Amino acid sequence: AGPSTREEKKSIDRGKELAEDILIRILDRTDYLKNPLAIGLDDEWKKKSMNFDDRMKTQGIYIFHVSASQRIIYVGKTRGETMDFRTRLYRHATKSASQSNPKVYEMLKKLQGETGDPILVSLVSVAEIRKLFKGKPLRDAAMIDIYEQVLIHFLKPEVQE
Repeated sequence: AGPSTREEKKSIDRGKELAEDILIRILDRTDYLKNPLAIGLDDEWKKKSMNFDDRMKTQGIYIFHVSASQRIIYVGKTRGETMDFRTRLYRHATKSASQSNPKVYEMLKKLQGETGDPILVSLVSVAEIRKLFKGKPLRDAAMIDIYEQVLIHFLKPEVQE
């Protein structure tokens, strides 16, 4: 009971050519929260950002959290080829730079005031993300987009757009 016409068979064959597997590995929650940076907000950002390491010059996915309670606040990504972690995080960590989308900044500010705990960010670089994909090769931007959604569903952040 195969395809009844020659056109149906061609259509099925084309579909097989397009089908490729992509496997995405999901790590344990604690693996995503390793090696965090305390970012500080507003004036504190300016002080702390002077001591950031080279990871801030890369791209990928970032996770805002508080260490004491392991609360995940927000999962985001760098956008575009020229956007790095430092620039992206600056737009969340300072009031003046967050004006176009203040929701994350306001939550971070509120949380810092309530808990007194430092706001932490953990970074998942595009180099790390590449290792988590197997199968059909994808562009870095596509892997970042897909993996951000995976982490949003897996980590269930408190604030998400």
